[in-house]
Amino acid sequence: MCGIAGFSLLTDTREGLGTTVSKMGAALIHRGPDGYGETVDESWGAALCCRRLSLVGHDSGDQPIWNEDESIGVVANGEIYNWRQLAEELQSRGHILRTGSDVEVIVHLYEEIGDDCFEQLNGMFGVAIIDRSKHRLVLARDRSGMKPLYCARAGGGLLFASEIKALFSSGRVTPEPDSHAISTYLAIGYTPAPATCFVGVEKIPAGECWTFDATGLRRRVYWRLRFENRQTKPTERELSTELEGLLDRAVKTHIQADVPVGAFLSGGWDSSLVATLAASHLQRPIKTFTITFPESAHLNEAGFAREVADHIGSEHHEVEFRGEMIPDLLPKVVRGLDTPCLASPALLQYRLASSAAGVVKSLLGGEGADEQFAGYSWLAPSPAYALQPWVPSGWGQRAADYASDFRVRRLLRQVSARDAMAADAEGYRLLSPRERRHILPWCDEGESDLESVRLDAETAASCRDELDRRLALEFTRRLPDGLLMVNDRMYMAHSLEVRMPFLDNSIIEFARHLPSSLKRRGKQEKYLLAELVRRHLPLRIAQRKKFPMQAPMNQYFAGPLRSYLRDMLLDRSRDGAPFKRAVLEPVLENWLRESNRDRFLRRPIALLFFQVWWSEFFSRH
Repeated sequence: MCGIAGFSLLTDTREGLGTTVSKMGAALIHRGPDGYGETVDESWGAALCCRRLSLVGHDSGDQPIWNEDESIGVVANGEIYNWRQLAEELQSRGHILRTGSDVEVIVHLYEEIGDDCFEQLNGMFGVAIIDRSKHRLVLARDRSGMKPLYCARAGGGLLFASEIKALFSSGRVTPEPDSHAISTYLAIGYTPAPATCFVGVEKIPAGECWTFDATGLRRRVYWRLRFENRQTKPTERELSTELEGLLDRAVKTHIQADVPVGAFLSGGWDSSLVATLAASHLQRPIKTFTITFPESAHLNEAGFAREVADHIGSEHHEVEFRGEMIPDLLPKVVRGLDTPCLASPALLQYRLASSAAGVVKSLLGGEGADEQFAGYSWLAPSPAYALQPWVPSGWGQRAADYASDFRVRRLLRQVSARDAMAADAEGYRLLSPRERRHILPWCDEGESDLESVRLDAETAASCRDELDRRLALEFTRRLPDGLLMVNDRMYMAHSLEVRMPFLDNSIIEFARHLPSSLKRRGKQEKYLLAELVRRHLPLRIAQRKKFPMQAPMNQYFAGPLRSYLRDMLLDRSRDGAPFKRAVLEPVLENWLRESNRDRFLRRPIALLFFQVWWSEFFSRH
């Protein structure tokens, strides 16, 4: 686990390249405090650097890592779980591997088969390869987007880094707000790849490989989600047993490290199942961590997490979260994120990570289960889809703008969407185009704020039914660009890695072949996974319904933090606020009046994150 950065073909000047890459690496020290390595090739304006967090190959995994003749070098952020198998195959074909690092297999695979090497990797990764003989830079991300990679054009070349802040630290890229990406953020709470909220800064999408040389930048999809039916038809019991074996093996590979590994434990199905399987493979009690809300009995899952911890005999740690912590945490969270994002509870994850980092260097999590096995309540059949062909689009959109209840507004926009895929996207909407134009008139992108949420044609064509389509939207959009992005930033801000067995290649392959009837049946979410839960978890946990990990934002911001929220959003003297008080104040008051129905106050919180982000990147420049 690392932070990587570098560039290729910087032609504006060949002076100071070492200083440039060192500045980029310094901006990523939180991602890798255990070591640093860099290489600079002034002959063609290229450089690589890596800040290392040592988990595998502790004494021999410094990066960059080179092939035998040092014509090809690699830096990688992440973990390759099938590296031992790949290493044996490479050695049998004559390759000389000189380290015990999982990253080394990448450079030799590239040497053999070029860009196709990424298809053979099972793991989470953001990878950069420089090919000296071809003056070529290769960038790639894992298929589900667990690890990040950003790039920007400057000085005639291409700069890349694990985080956007490292691009700005180079001194060659300047932050400038991207109004179209900001419109999308205000619509759904995150920004789908390749866009970011900065002009000229792009995020490599999950499952893609980008190459850059003197002929330009080329983008290629090496893996895309496609649903397929099995050629055989095993029974439910056989499928359940198969999934159990796959998940157990994935957990076993994910706990392999040269440092202590712990587990996040929410008291829900996914994290509890992962922690239980991990505990069965460890010689010592696993360390588990849960976030608690002493101010909210309704959202506090501490009792459920404690029951699972007792069941597996873990060394359990409870981390309190209170509303009074938010003013101190929020600037740190946004600074860590680089871009505003509301798709995951970043404040909670930052708080949990800050405590867990003093105990372990790596945690297991349950991310990816809901997006593959249908664990969200909003994936249930909706009347909006039956009504959608019959409701005139213009009428429904206009009516939604004036509806008093946010749930009614969402339904009206869904039933009047132009097609089912647009209706899917409307289910995530925070601010309507009319609300955005009213609050931020300079950020007027018309009605196109959800275009980037639509599925690509190939994935859409593979969907066998409505549930496939909606799961595909979760897996290819909200998961990589919202949930996993926040996950990476909040934990890596504390030099802490999170490993996700449910996103192992074997589980992804299993889930994409599984029919919808075995993912959701009636009101039963995660139908097939529920059988594993009943086998491994206490009865009270197995009978629980899906419960979101969220703080009671309505309780905080409609109560003791109300004045803080108003000051942050309405005081124009604060760091050059992008909002006009006279316009926003009545809107904000209306949102706060809805707090009894909107537990998470997502619209004002979205603006709060945006305000802090704006102050961080633009009011100081």
